[in-house]
Amino acid sequence: MHQSRKEQGVERASRRLLYTDRREAIVMTRMEEQVEAAEEFLAFPSNRREPGGRM
Repeated sequence: MHQSRKEQGVERASRRLLYTDRREAIVMTRMEEQVEAAEEFLAFPSNRREPGGRM
């Protein structure tokens, strides 16, 4: 069965939006991983507070 042009346009637009959302989610995940890695890298042992320790 054939789709009308309007239906085809709607389907193409929804696929494009889903692809963009998926790509954005992947980029955000990678950015979060990089931020966590940077935080771990920059957290020098001298800057960490030990529980019950002195400053």
